[in-house]
Amino acid sequence: LGRAVRLAAVLAPPPPLDDEASDGTVTAAAKVSADRTLDWTGRDIVLVTIDALRADHVSSYGYARTTTPSIDALAARGVRFTHAYCPTPHTSYSVASMMTGKYVRPLLAMGAKDDAETWPLLLRRYGYRTAAFYPPAVFFIDAHKFPTMQREGLGFEYRKEEFADEERRRAQIERYLAQAPRDKPLFLWVHLFEPHEPYEEHPAHVFRGDETSDAYDSEIAAADALVGDVVRLVEARRPGAVTIVSADHGEELGDHGGRYHGTTVYEEQVRVPLVVVAPGLAPRVVTAPVQTIDLLPTTLAALDVPRPARLRGRDLGPLLVGKAAPDDEGLAFAETDEQTLVARGSDRLVCARKIGACTLFDVAKDPGQRSPVTDRPARVAELRRLTAAIERENGKVEFAGLPEALRRGLQGDRDAAEDVLPLFDDSRVDIRRAAARCAFRLRAPEMTPQLRRALAKDEDAEVREWSALALVRLGEPLDELGPLAATALEGGDAARRTAAALALAERGDARGEPSLVARWDEAFTPGATAPGEIDEAREILAALATVKARSAVPSLVRSIGDVRLRPFVVGALGALGDPRAREPILAAFVAERYVHMRAPEARALVALGEKGAVFRAALARFLGTPDPTVELLAIAHEAGLVPAGTTGEGPSRLLVLVQRGTPPDAVAATLEPGERLALTASAEDVLVAEIPALVAGARVAVTGEAVRARWVVRRAPEVPPPPPQAWDGGASSADDIP
Repeated sequence: LGRAVRLAAVLAPPPPLDDEASDGTVTAAAKVSADRTLDWTGRDIVLVTIDALRADHVSSYGYARTTTPSIDALAARGVRFTHAYCPTPHTSYSVASMMTGKYVRPLLAMGAKDDAETWPLLLRRYGYRTAAFYPPAVFFIDAHKFPTMQREGLGFEYRKEEFADEERRRAQIERYLAQAPRDKPLFLWVHLFEPHEPYEEHPAHVFRGDETSDAYDSEIAAADALVGDVVRLVEARRPGAVTIVSADHGEELGDHGGRYHGTTVYEEQVRVPLVVVAPGLAPRVVTAPVQTIDLLPTTLAALDVPRPARLRGRDLGPLLVGKAAPDDEGLAFAETDEQTLVARGSDRLVCARKIGACTLFDVAKDPGQRSPVTDRPARVAELRRLTAAIERENGKVEFAGLPEALRRGLQGDRDAAEDVLPLFDDSRVDIRRAAARCAFRLRAPEMTPQLRRALAKDEDAEVREWSALALVRLGEPLDELGPLAATALEGGDAARRTAAALALAERGDARGEPSLVARWDEAFTPGATAPGEIDEAREILAALATVKARSAVPSLVRSIGDVRLRPFVVGALGALGDPRAREPILAAFVAERYVHMRAPEARALVALGEKGAVFRAALARFLGTPDPTVELLAIAHEAGLVPAGTTGEGPSRLLVLVQRGTPPDAVAATLEPGERLALTASAEDVLVAEIPALVAGARVAVTGEAVRARWVVRRAPEVPPPPPQAWDGGASSADDIP
């Protein structure tokens, strides 16, 4: 019958799928598929991404300062998306996701490799020349997870991977555009490292009046100037290009009590600007939520390129041309290890995935996400179901043989716990083992009865051991489970030995201390041979602190240089109380450029008994910097380090520590000779005021019932950046244009 089908196809072939209209009005060059809303055929595509640029610091997004005239000019003649979101507020994950059109973090958590087909690889297959200019920092976080993308430069045929200042980068791009052959359309990606922390002021772009963001805004303006240069260079050499400007993630500036990025899915960290300019696109503003992973499928649809089955984003074409359905609420999903976000319309559901707790916000009424919506339980339930549906789809193609519940559980979805329970009865032992390992990770009390049953009845020793370890983590009696945990500690594979050591240490049993130290050495010290997850690191550190594992101190000290781990490592060293850690932490503290790390380091030093002059001077300095770490005042006060009085010349800063929740009506400061400064009290722990230059012998008297301490410090400059290091981009940065 197969031969008959082939013969029939020869004798009576079907019409070609792309048969032109009989009247000749549609030519082959202009043919567009029925559901295609954009036509970018043959056009150059320029993608510019800016590291750590939060949307609400872009002028055209309503920011009061003129930080982004170049991006604003593009927005005025293109389409501006007011609510675009990155999938994960980490550069590595976000860029990899944007370049593959998939949520990469959950795939890697399930064990996927980083060998997915990328945007440049797809376009190269369809006749594009591709070039990229980006810094090595793109793969800094969790670099071990992206060996292929890092080695192959995401699939770009030409690339300049190096740290370059604006002038050097501009010259590189100009030279490339001047020499690149015009035989093919070009896909050009430029990733600008500013305004990534630590922030530095650029002399050509100075802002004053908000010390928290002055330097950050200066970096934004510097990056924006280079965006303008790139656009002008492209339009001069390759007119008619499609231009897309966005960011890999946002940046927190204390909005929800944190700094920088990678920790939450609130707007400041995951909402990014997105502007698209293309011939034929009328200027408009789109308010529906979209995602940066939508950019690849949008491009493929506009080029009439078949969509790969594994892509997760959607085609933004209808939104770009103003033909979206009236009821289109949009969609965006973002996540970290600990949180998820689903955005529909103006609603944002933020969930703490490890405890299954969710909070709804309406950003139309509450853009700062300060006031949870509590009277719409049906909407919360709807968006929770949507979150679960999105996570069910992750890895569906890549891990077709893995049950959906396990895929969700491996992503850290606490709500998957009940769906994992039936898998303990699966006929396949590998599924039962995976279910028990998942239970160990999720630590869900509702799994206790099933774990008990598996421990008593499962015929597989590995299932029984993982079940026992999960029960230990859930607080079940150690007198019964301890022997099984000890068996896993002594005779299991490496993963079970670490798990047994962790479970026992969390209960105060130090028998597994050597295993935990060994795991730390292989996963989290310089030159680690088996790098681990940040989540695992935090669990191990907490367990080591619980059992006072001083044998771990040398290993932990070696890890202080890892900026991802440093705040957690110094916290553990402080809890261990070993004086050997004092000098290494002090050395890190006095030179610390990352604002959010100064308080954990100071607390660790206080716990270790540090009260020396160097430490006190560093405390004062970090309270006098443009972006003061005001938490240090409370730390210093509790440690008895606040001096009775401080005098000095030059601009100073007055910090007043008030009792939380019971502020005085006012706090007054008297400056010689008789000048008074009134501070309006608030519920904050620390009130800050600037003081003009003080004469020698000047005194400041602070009054108020709830005042606990006050400190006058001199203004101080920020810690200077380290000297630039030469970077060899390797063969891929060669000057020859391929």
